[in-house]
Formats: sequence, C-alpha cells, structure tokens
Amino acid sequence: MVAGSLLMRCSCSLQVFVSLWGLPQLLAEGEDGWQKSTDSEGRAVQSLKIQAPTMTEEDQYGYNMPEQYRCDSCRAVMFHLEEEMKKKQPKSRRLSEWEFVDQFDQICANSFEGYGIKLVNDKNVLSGPGLKDDAALEPGMGAIQMGGDTWKKRLSEICRKIVYEKVGEEDMYEHLYGKFKAGEAVDAKDFCTKKAKQCSPVSAGPVPPPKAKEEKKKDKPKKEKAKEKKPKGGADKEKRKEGKSSSEGDKGGKVGVEEFLRQLAAKHGVKPEEYVSSRTPGDWEKLMVSLAGKIFNRQSEEL
Repeated sequence: MVAGSLLMRCSCSLQVFVSLWGLPQLLAEGEDGWQKSTDSEGRAVQSLKIQAPTMTEEDQYGYNMPEQYRCDSCRAVMFHLEEEMKKKQPKSRRLSEWEFVDQFDQICANSFEGYGIKLVNDKNVLSGPGLKDDAALEPGMGAIQMGGDTWKKRLSEICRKIVYEKVGEEDMYEHLYGKFKAGEAVDAKDFCTKKAKQCSPVSAGPVPPPKAKEEKKKDKPKKEKAKEKKPKGGADKEKRKEGKSSSEGDKGGKVGVEEFLRQLAAKHGVKPEEYVSSRTPGDWEKLMVSLAGKIFNRQSEEL
C-alpha cells in the first residue's frame, strides 16, 4: 500500500430479526452516515453501526396497524392519494363520483409496496416511499427496514378506513381536487391531524388537571339515564322523521348515495344493509343492474 494512504475500516454492529413473513431490506444512508475517528495508532477510521428494529408481537402478527404508527400511516396514505390523483385527474373537468371512487379503490389496493419499520435514534418508525422526511439518523448510524406483505395489507386497510369512514369519499375528493386546481401540495400532517383525526395535535398550553377528566366521567352516567327516560313515542317520532326525509327525497331534495340507497331499500321492502353494505366492484355492478331494473319497472307502472 502507498505510504501516507489512509486505512479505512468498517466496524458494523448488525442486529437482524428475520420473521416468517418478510426479509429485511438494507437502507443506504449515504457517505455522510459514516462516523470518522482515529484508532490508537493514529490511523483514520470510519465506522457505521447498523441496527434493526426490535419487533413486538403486535408488529409481527397483529391484523391492525399498531397505534404508534397510525399518524405516519395516514401521511403515507395521503402521499399516494395525491400522487395518483395528479396523474389521473383531467385538467378540463371534475371526476364523476364513480370515477373517483374507482380511483380510491385502486390506490388503496395497490400502492403500498416497500413499507415496513426501521429503528431511528432508538425508536421504531414506519418507513417507505411516502415517508421520506423521517428523523435523521445520528452520525455513524445506519438502519435496516423490516417489511413484508403484512405492512402492505395494514396500510391498504388504513387507506380504506380513512377514505370511506374517517373522511368520506366525497370530502376526500373535494380536498384533493381543490389542491389540484390551486396548484398546491397537500399538507398531509395537517390533514391527518384536523380532518382524518389520525395524528395528535401538539399541545399549545399546559395539560389540564386530571380532575377535569374525572368530572366528565361522573357526568356521563347522568346523560345515559336521561336517554333511558325517553318517552315511548320516541320510536314513532324517528319513524316520522324517516318518512319525512324519504318524501323530501322523492320531491327532488339532494341526498347522498348512501341515503338514496337506504330510501330505495325502504321502498323495496328490504333491510338497508342489503343495499349499503360493502361489496366487491363486481357485486356493486350486479346490484346496480338489479336496482335499475326495479326502478324502470316501477316508473313504467306509474306511467
């Protein structure tokens, strides 16, 4: 070796957990991740410590996304929704309801490859294509991502819950379309905090004393008792309200898709769940064809 050249040595502490459902993926951290020092003989040494996350039983086998990754899961969902809608949203018009619902279904089902968890500064964090702004590693530290189909399935389920339950498909599209038209990026953290309620807001003031929570708990039984004292005529009142809303719908008042299907179920003498419960796209098409036939026959009889 030429005199005066530097001898570089790599000191790696590698802790790898291999599960039955996935193999670890090494994340390249770049040259800046190496820690420079000198050994006892004054020679230059670079070292990189690589650690894998310690996975809990819930991380490995749980069906649902663990609570500690909920906020980052929402951010990942918003990243893919925004990216895909940018590609498929026409500039000249809005998407019709069936179009954006179909887009959401496709995105939730197929967009979450390459996700898993890694250890960053002694803490497990969710990692993947939509989470590039993870906390920086300390100098001389590397990370191994533990991924697999389990994380893809969990994120797909989180995506469907956020779109259809937490926010609603129409409101989700309105938000994405508004940002698209304005040429603005979606603030995923802000959306997940205020709209989807998946991230905890940063407290701006002192934490309220625990007694306040206890007082709320004491008030709760009183409210429940008040509900029990409702007059028997309450059920009839609710039925009258339902009848009123149905008649308003018939007169041309605007209603959402789910409300329309519930009203249609009442007209056809079936339980609302038979029309509004979740089903595959193919089953939805069959139901729509069946309903179209019933509506056509009823209108023909009225004529």
